[in-house]
Amino acid sequence: VGGSGRQSLTRLATYLEDFEFFQIEIAKGYGKNEWRDDLKKVLMLAGAEGKDTVFLFADTQIVAEAFLEDINNILNSGEVPNLWGNDDIEQISAALRPVMQGLGMVVTKMTIHNFFISRVRSMLHCVLAMSPIGEAFRNRLRMFPSLVNCCTIDWFFEWPMEALISVAHHFLADLETGDGDRATVIDGIVKSCVNVHQSVEKASKRFYDELRRYNYVTPTSYLELLTTFMRLLGEKKDEIETTRHRLQVGLDKLNTTAKEVAIMEKELVDLQPVLTKTAKEVEELMVVIKADTEEADKTKAEVSVQETEANVKAAESKAIADDAQADLDMALPALDQALASLKNLTRNDIVEVKALKSPPAGVKLVMEACCIMFSKKPVMVADTDPKAKPGAKVADYWGESTKLLADPSAFLDSLMTYDKENIPADVIKKIGPYIEREDFTPEAISKVSKACTSICMWARAMHTYYQVSISVAPKRANLQRAQASLEVTMGELAVAKATLKKVEDKLADLERNFKAANQKKLDLAAQVERCSAQLERAGKLIGGLGGEKTRWEQTIKTLTVDLTNVVGDVVVAAGSVAYSGPFTPLFRADLNVNWASYMKGISLPHTPNVNISRVLADPVKIRAWQINGLPSDNVSTENGIIVSKARRWPLMIDPQGQANKWVCQMEKDKKLIVVKPADPTLTAKLEIAI
Repeated sequence: VGGSGRQSLTRLATYLEDFEFFQIEIAKGYGKNEWRDDLKKVLMLAGAEGKDTVFLFADTQIVAEAFLEDINNILNSGEVPNLWGNDDIEQISAALRPVMQGLGMVVTKMTIHNFFISRVRSMLHCVLAMSPIGEAFRNRLRMFPSLVNCCTIDWFFEWPMEALISVAHHFLADLETGDGDRATVIDGIVKSCVNVHQSVEKASKRFYDELRRYNYVTPTSYLELLTTFMRLLGEKKDEIETTRHRLQVGLDKLNTTAKEVAIMEKELVDLQPVLTKTAKEVEELMVVIKADTEEADKTKAEVSVQETEANVKAAESKAIADDAQADLDMALPALDQALASLKNLTRNDIVEVKALKSPPAGVKLVMEACCIMFSKKPVMVADTDPKAKPGAKVADYWGESTKLLADPSAFLDSLMTYDKENIPADVIKKIGPYIEREDFTPEAISKVSKACTSICMWARAMHTYYQVSISVAPKRANLQRAQASLEVTMGELAVAKATLKKVEDKLADLERNFKAANQKKLDLAAQVERCSAQLERAGKLIGGLGGEKTRWEQTIKTLTVDLTNVVGDVVVAAGSVAYSGPFTPLFRADLNVNWASYMKGISLPHTPNVNISRVLADPVKIRAWQINGLPSDNVSTENGIIVSKARRWPLMIDPQGQANKWVCQMEKDKKLIVVKPADPTLTAKLEIAI
């Protein structure tokens, strides 16, 4: 029977002996030619290459009965008649000739053929995996006697108790059992799984005795039980823990909400007087701000008037100053030119003038004017002019001039630093006639002395500057008076601005305080509103779910118990998925009772009266199945659960077409492809589906 481990053990034995393993692969269109090619390969491995080869052939691979005839020949004689062509014989000869020569054998066609057959019979190991069920096996043994005569029959019996326990411990080695003694729980699960398997074997014999129906229980079924148990246990634990966690979160939320309601009620009561006080403070601040704003507006108007007045006076002062400066600008170019000319004089130029014993008239004229500008008194000497009266005297400035020129550097500095703003009027009066003279010009003086030319320019510039200063003096006086008045006005304006700034700063502080107080008022109002809304929602939550609290608490307790019992419950559920499918309702019920009573005897936690529906049923899914055509009886519900939870493909015994209708309706939106076994396009449709 498939699932006994025949092919697996064959592969294991091949690996242990380090043999070559060969098995045909049935594909679309596989026929006699492909079969003969595969036989050539396996015979070549053993006969030509001399490799120990295992050829595994299962009854599910018998596409044509002729395959068994060839197997019969191999078992009987080691060869298949008419298998080799000339090319194949040449290939075999080429491979065996060196080997035979090495062994000292005579090499002929006949000896090569016989040596090849002997190596095949020695090194080819045929393993036939046959199922004893039905008439086919009996008929094949009659038609091909070598299947019995030339084979060692290895009959596979049920696994013994030790094997079942060992395999179960291997599968459950990493299982998390939660609370409790892990070793005890694992041992209970192992014993229960072994009991499930053995009880199904007994039930299968009774099933045949009572109903004449076969149910084959193989090691694969037991492995499927263990695999299904591991998978369903994880799923069920996650489901219970998720549901319990969700309900626990809901309960915690209800309890937290009840506590928060009391806090919010107290907070709401405490906020009301604070809100009232803050509103009153905001109103008082508004009154103060209004009064201060009026005062600030008044001060701002006064400052604006004073500022306008100050601007007018400043404009008047600027006009006077500009007018005076314009007059001064007329004299300044000549003064600047004279000073620039003086800067060009050197000490030697002055020494040259000083060294003159009998200076020219132009030099004497310039130095006289210079002595007058510095208020030097002349020496009265006799007038040597023939036209002069007897005893007449004239002023002689040359003596004073030589004194001025005694220190050339000091003389030049005195010219450069001359106080042009305070020239005495009598000096200007005395220098006036010189200015009018035609021989007292830079052009005339430049003919006699470079140094005197610059001094002449300086004297004329000082005279011009004095005349301009005289005309500008009233304007300067007016400017001083205007600036004095402006300073007073600006002082008053500064005081007014300082007062205005204080008022504005105070107003700004009040505005900030008002905004802060108003924001505090708004925040408090929002907090009160939010608190009230939360209280309302909390009341609705507690009122709406208050009745659910007791049910949730009870459900959590039930789920906690279920989490403890889940191990035993899943053993029953996994046993039902793995084994119960072929049995009738009565046998299923007996198996459930047997499994539950056994777990009770070994103290493995489980729910009383547990069955597959109680453990794995999802009411929503079952209702959807029933809408799609699944009958509503318990057996059909169990069948639906087995189909949905089993890892292997379901084989449905469906004489009334109920399962067919249900599957077609459930899977119609998933591009379901329906075929019949006799459909000639079955393989093509299967390829499309895959």
